[in-house]
Amino acid sequence: MWSKEQIPAEATVFMRIHRTWMRGGEVMIGAFQDREGGMSVDWNEYSTAEQTRLRARRPAENGVVGMIVGATRSIEGLLVEHDPIQENTLDAQGRPVSPNRAHTEILGAKTEERRVKLSRIYSWEIRLA
Repeated sequence: MWSKEQIPAEATVFMRIHRTWMRGGEVMIGAFQDREGGMSVDWNEYSTAEQTRLRARRPAENGVVGMIVGATRSIEGLLVEHDPIQENTLDAQGRPVSPNRAHTEILGAKTEERRVKLSRIYSWEIRLA
């Protein structure tokens, strides 16, 4: 069992971006949304951008962006919390979820203002062609 850890401000979190959330080579602000309580990302302490990409149902359809944790936390109302997925975890529909020590949540309502701010702090780690 993995315990929750404090993520340092200088760390990076990786987020998959499906091609449907891209326009003109940039991420649409709608990509920054919660699913099942928070916005799921992976902490670079325990994952690479490629490993994050490979967790997608269709990896070839996903790019990966990185966000510096301190910059993310500087957006008022957002928290970045390490939330590792343990063995034998089920999703909201009761389906098994693969364990993931890197799993982290960006918590807080994703208002339009916050989404715009998130769209200003990401950098591409794996860009789709």
